[in-house]
Amino acid sequence: MAQQHSEEFVALLTASQRRIHAFICTLVVDLTDADEVLQETSLALWQQAERFEPGTDFVAWACRVAYFKVLKHRDAAKRHRVKLDDAVMDLLATETIERSREQARAAAETFERQRVAVWACVDELSERHRDVLTARYRDGRSLGDIGVTLGRNANAMAQVFHRIRAILRECVERKLGAVEG
Repeated sequence: MAQQHSEEFVALLTASQRRIHAFICTLVVDLTDADEVLQETSLALWQQAERFEPGTDFVAWACRVAYFKVLKHRDAAKRHRVKLDDAVMDLLATETIERSREQARAAAETFERQRVAVWACVDELSERHRDVLTARYRDGRSLGDIGVTLGRNANAMAQVFHRIRAILRECVERKLGAVEG
């Protein structure tokens, strides 16, 4: 596995641990057993990392692997007093994965609305303020460096930058409020 791919995979796995654990907890009664299944799942995910297709739903794929680990764990651990019927487990797994997809879609839609609002607000800034943002974020210049160009000290630029962020925040909140209202 390439180093970059490994780092991306680790980032996805790390970011998804809680959701995978929550999924497992819906299928496993005992929390200790759920933790054990999570460990087994994490190991299996790492071993199967090459099978994951970047750009697809990582959590859904990981939950599917977890589902099979839960089945294996259930077969090996007959000590549970409370046991879910296989049909109920299938239903819970399917609903949890679908809910995960819906949450991901909703998060993506929210992010897109926010992104559009931010860019619309940036367009509404004065040319001078847009130039400061461009220098800071696109060009990666420090506030002190920008201040030298504009004949101001770093503290003055920090205040200008604070005002720009406040203007953007208010504008974005207004635009998002108008969409929701």
